[in-house]
Amino acid sequence: MLSLLPGCSWFSPWFSHHRSHVEPVTGSLAIAPAQDFVYVPALSEHHSANRIENTAVSSIFLKQDVNAAVRDAIAAQLRLAGFDVAGTRRVLSGRIEKCFVDDERSPAHWTLKIYYVVTDVETGRVVYTSTKTVRREAPKFTNNAIALEDTVRANVQILIDDSSFASALN
Repeated sequence: MLSLLPGCSWFSPWFSHHRSHVEPVTGSLAIAPAQDFVYVPALSEHHSANRIENTAVSSIFLKQDVNAAVRDAIAAQLRLAGFDVAGTRRVLSGRIEKCFVDDERSPAHWTLKIYYVVTDVETGRVVYTSTKTVRREAPKFTNNAIALEDTVRANVQILIDDSSFASALN
């Protein structure tokens, strides 16, 4: 019976894979260093640079600063999506306005709000700005670094889907 499934699914409309005719957005841009991805919550005196705001009694601390973790995850996601992140014409920077976890109950809800900026290196002119916000669920007791990477992945996907972002890279 199991040997028949692949043959049956080959012709089955329920199991067929439809490729999108939409071309994936790619381009070339540099990713600014971590200090150019300002983590706004850390600007207050009551918040450390490696702490993610959360609602539970215990705090969420990362091994590296949040701005560096988010910047590295953005670069990795853009690279995986087919972008050349060693470009020289445009540079991507941002402001991490909110990185928050509502983890009083299960599942936890991760919120990430980033204000993205693309600048033309030669002229210094800003060619793209936009705020992207994503909220996603994750198991309450999870690896925080992985949950943050997954949240960044969802945020970057919204960025990539923005036609104005694609236009700014050309």
